Amino acid sequence: MALKPQTKAPEAKPAAAPPGVEIVGSEEAFRRFLPAAELLAPHELVPFRVDGSLAAHNVAAGVAAVMPRKANVLEDLPKVNFDELATLPDLSLGVVFAQSQVTLVSGSTHTTGKMIVEAGRLRELMLTSAEALAFAGLVESREVHKIRAGKGKIDMATDCVNLASLFGKMEPVIRAKTPVTSAQVRRAAELGTALLAILKPKTAKKGKSSELTDAVEARDRLWTLLVRRHDVLTRVACWLWGEDEMHAHVPSLLSHVAFPRKKKAGASATTPPPAQ
Repeated sequence: MALKPQTKAPEAKPAAAPPGVEIVGSEEAFRRFLPAAELLAPHELVPFRVDGSLAAHNVAAGVAAVMPRKANVLEDLPKVNFDELATLPDLSLGVVFAQSQVTLVSGSTHTTGKMIVEAGRLRELMLTSAEALAFAGLVESREVHKIRAGKGKIDMATDCVNLASLFGKMEPVIRAKTPVTSAQVRRAAELGTALLAILKPKTAKKGKSSELTDAVEARDRLWTLLVRRHDVLTRVACWLWGEDEMHAHVPSLLSHVAFPRKKKAGASATTPPPAQ
């Protein structure tokens, strides 16, 4: 069917929040739209590499512009699902929430990395000090050599626990003879214990954690659903205003609002006439 523009309806003011205002995602919307998103085939998914808050602003503006013209559109395009279009702002909030979950899980992975770095430094400090104490005959050399053997993150975490135990046990003997503090001994025990609960042995499957993989897939599924449904809104906008004017009413998901440049102080308000 060839699309034709309708008679112009009164302009509607977009109900979007001002660009730059951070949008908070909706867990309720995330759970409501996820079943529909899960029906998408894996090869159909569109990776999410955008600003979800910006997309949500643009969706809200586009829906606000199109919805008042529902009656006009349905006269010639009766198959347009306006109930679905009306839920696009909620769907965009579900996408924002899904992205926040990816950030949350990724952040916990980052935290684990920081713990590993801290534990490695503590291990080296305590192990070097223990070797010096063993050389001085204050602690058992064989026990220190046993801790030094081995490599890898799990071994490092285990070493932190064992070193904390060694320093705690020998504290009356080595007091004031080592730079290692009581606080560092406690921290080594905490880090070692926590990391042993997090780290997987080498026999475990490598790659991203299942939690992070699931969060990324859920986000990409909701984003793909939003892209598909927003495409219908864009087609309606093209029918209403034509290709040249459609994006002035229904911005694309990733478009930025262009603000006029501020005039420099002292600049003339008018453009000088061209030289003769």
